[in-house]
Amino acid sequence: MSDDYPQNLGQARSRIITELERCKGGRCTGAMRAKAYAALGVIAGQNGQAEEAKSNFRAAIDASPDVSLPSVGMTAETKALWESIHGVTAPAPAPDVSGAQSVPGWNSLDAFKAAAAGLAADQAGNLPLCIERDRASLLLEEQPRTRLHLSSCERRSNKYVDALKDAQKALETGLQKRDVSVMKVARSKVEDLLKQIPHVTFVPPTDAENLVVKFDEREVSEKALEKRFSVDPGPHAVHAEGVVGGVPTTYDEEFDVKPGELLTVRIHLNAPRPEFITKGQLRCTLAAKNQEEVDKCFPKNAKNIVVKMGVETAGYGDSDHVYVFTPSINASISSPTAGWNVGGTYVLDVLSAASPDIVSEASNRYKETRSAGTLTGGYKPGLYGFQAQANFSREPDYFSRGAGLALTGDFKEKTITPRLAFNYSLDTIGRRSLDVDTTLLKTAEMELGTTFVLSPTSLVLVSLTGQFERGDQSKPYRYIPVFDPSIAPHVPSGAVVDLVNRYRLPFRPNEQLPTERDRYALGARFAHRFTGINSTFRAEERVYIDDWGLKSTTTDLRFVVDAGKRLRLWPHFRYNVQNGVNFYQLAYSATTNAAGQLQVPLFRTGDRELSPMDTITGGGGVRYALSAPDSKVQWDLTLQGDVMYSQFFDSLYVTMRTALYGSLALDVEFE
Repeated sequence: MSDDYPQNLGQARSRIITELERCKGGRCTGAMRAKAYAALGVIAGQNGQAEEAKSNFRAAIDASPDVSLPSVGMTAETKALWESIHGVTAPAPAPDVSGAQSVPGWNSLDAFKAAAAGLAADQAGNLPLCIERDRASLLLEEQPRTRLHLSSCERRSNKYVDALKDAQKALETGLQKRDVSVMKVARSKVEDLLKQIPHVTFVPPTDAENLVVKFDEREVSEKALEKRFSVDPGPHAVHAEGVVGGVPTTYDEEFDVKPGELLTVRIHLNAPRPEFITKGQLRCTLAAKNQEEVDKCFPKNAKNIVVKMGVETAGYGDSDHVYVFTPSINASISSPTAGWNVGGTYVLDVLSAASPDIVSEASNRYKETRSAGTLTGGYKPGLYGFQAQANFSREPDYFSRGAGLALTGDFKEKTITPRLAFNYSLDTIGRRSLDVDTTLLKTAEMELGTTFVLSPTSLVLVSLTGQFERGDQSKPYRYIPVFDPSIAPHVPSGAVVDLVNRYRLPFRPNEQLPTERDRYALGARFAHRFTGINSTFRAEERVYIDDWGLKSTTTDLRFVVDAGKRLRLWPHFRYNVQNGVNFYQLAYSATTNAAGQLQVPLFRTGDRELSPMDTITGGGGVRYALSAPDSKVQWDLTLQGDVMYSQFFDSLYVTMRTALYGSLALDVEFE
């Protein structure tokens, strides 16, 4: 504390921990250990690690109730942490019983002597003997203060689970005896230990047979694998055995668990190292019928490369006689061990439609195609990583290209994963083709989101998106009917073409939208896995607003059920409702000035998607695994379908639309 603090906090902490290691086995007095723990608490407080500081201060008081803080490095925050801990340790029994036949408050003199021996062992730094003597005392007589002292020695020995049980037992006894001081101290210890106790849960492989998992040589039942277990901090070992593809495989790993940590053990079964032959390899070799089966008994020194490919065909049709046929392909290569991935998609839209928005009549039927592609790549070797993407989309009168970058990180043992993304696109909009009257649309988008793992079976994702568009998005082929000011208020919603033609003015102004638009959206997704019924519930909510005055909300629900090892089913429901943009009108009015010039509203649109409307979607999907769960190559077939019903509350020509959407996809994955 004199040489390194505060210039080199890491060096100071390291040297103190080294000296504490030398204190093991009763080599240091309790007072000396208390000084070391107090110094560690001051260092943790200086680093902003409040919980670690409080833990060290508590250890200091447990080692010696008379301990005081170092004379250097004190801040107001550190003093506050010290005061929140100081004075909450229950007193231990007085050791002086020479010549006494009984002790007030005790029924057993031997129990008192054993408790006194436990206190003396603690002051000498011999925690194992402290635990042994306190337990011997409690076998003779239950005393809550002795149990609290036992809990203190257990916690400092990294036996957090036993320490919690004894603190809870002391609290129970204190409540029964209405001992206020014991209740206060015991409750404080229980609350602190509940925060500090580490937990472990397992993620077993899905393709293993005869799986056996052992944690510190104790077997974990298959039903209990995905539960959370309380464990002590410190080193732990996990061993697993199973058969994958007919080959015996194993998993061995050691973990150094920190206080308060939630350790998720993902079991990856592999064949043992080739330097020696295990019993499993020997059994596998003896059972082999040919050289190929012998080769499967031994590991390969190569990192796994996962390849995924897929083809999909989607279709859309609605009551406005718009039909879209969309074939697509996708492929990706990734290395889960090295943390990198690359991939790409290509989509072709074939559209057949006619527009009802040409003022006097529907347009001729037309067909066009749109090509779109995306390239992605990312790298995440550890807790931090990035994902980049580039995309393009081209149709006869529209060309879009863009790129984006997303940064991610894992915090608090991967229970909090924030994501920051930026995307930019540049679109060229033409009239009939990209060679006539082109305009540019620039779009910048920023997204900030965070995923929170609430439990081994629940997570929630919250995201905030801002999108900023600059450029004219008006459709050059969309004409707006205008009416005399005396007629416009009386035009009904859903007015047919003949009625519009009868009362509209002869002028045909083009659509004109604002050249700037700022959009904002707040979204949340919640997912929960019901392990007992092998199903997952997912709910999404999105609230949207922009500076055109449009506000909307969207709710999306899915319930995915695993109907077997190969079959997965899900129903789907979605509801969206919005108001109209602030310049939208069912019937625009126009006048002419003295010079015969038409005067129309500056902004005008015939786009029903900018009017007040809502859409209800219902459907579902099914996914079937064509290959066995233990197959090296996994084939999956996915079929989805939805029915969408939209209502336009303030629109010409069309007041409702019914649409069907469906897709069929075939995917393959292999290493």
